[in-house]
Amino acid sequence: MPTECFDVRTKEGRTVAVWRDGPPDKDATGPVVVMAPGFGQRMRSSGVLALMLVHNGATVYRFDALDHVGLSDGEIVDYSLTQLMQALTSVVDTVRVREGVDAVSMVATSLSALPVLQLAADKKCADNIALMLGVVNGRQTLVEVLGVDYLDRELDDLPDRVQIDKHSVDPRPIVAETRVVDWWEMSATVDALSVLNIPVRNFVAADDDWVDIADVRSVFGAANLDQRNVIEVAVSGHALLRNPVALKALLSDVTRSLVGGEGEPVMPSFEEIVSLRGSERELERSHLASRTDGPGEPTEQN
Repeated sequence: MPTECFDVRTKEGRTVAVWRDGPPDKDATGPVVVMAPGFGQRMRSSGVLALMLVHNGATVYRFDALDHVGLSDGEIVDYSLTQLMQALTSVVDTVRVREGVDAVSMVATSLSALPVLQLAADKKCADNIALMLGVVNGRQTLVEVLGVDYLDRELDDLPDRVQIDKHSVDPRPIVAETRVVDWWEMSATVDALSVLNIPVRNFVAADDDWVDIADVRSVFGAANLDQRNVIEVAVSGHALLRNPVALKALLSDVTRSLVGGEGEPVMPSFEEIVSLRGSERELERSHLASRTDGPGEPTEQN
């Protein structure tokens, strides 16, 4: 699929790496989709879903979060939802201008569900949202991951590093932001969902150790949303790649929820998926090399 890579700047002057995947048909009228990465994921982590969406007529924008893994500014040790929100906001604003649309469809994986719902509620910039194993109770997710509730502790009482999904993270930026915003609280998710008059679906595994499906149902119920939009999927735990058959079904369901239609979405071939893995690693190298010629200069790869 044709992919263009470029950088955008946040209001704070930080660099966010973005890829635009476009359908071969230049006149395609499918949705414009912005994909927000889950914790520990980079743009190429969502390559197969992007390929499926493009095969079904969508235009897809992916980005690497700030203070995270990938090509954007910062390291994952300094991770916080505030920086993810800044990257997401800049990308969505840029996409709306580039594509000439008022609203975009959005995909969020895991923790990125929290800022995606908040941004959509605040700016009315989304027309459809699909959450993949979407976190709705950030505080409880952190407790499950860390075994301790750090959010009410004083900054001086926190350890220098904690392990989140095999990544070493300084907990202080996360705890400090909870003094300013309430995105990590389940009540904030309810408030955001309550003002969204658009389709919102959360595809959740019943045995997810990061997301309690009972919390998802409770949040949707409190926001008076259709419980049928809490969709139980046959994925093993919070790791999407452990069950390829279930993952294929999940990606099909997410694609259908965004592009519409009653039939099965067009699936990429095995050869296309294998080729994608290598081409996107090369695209990362090309994107980095393009910065030596001046930030913001796009490169393109088929």
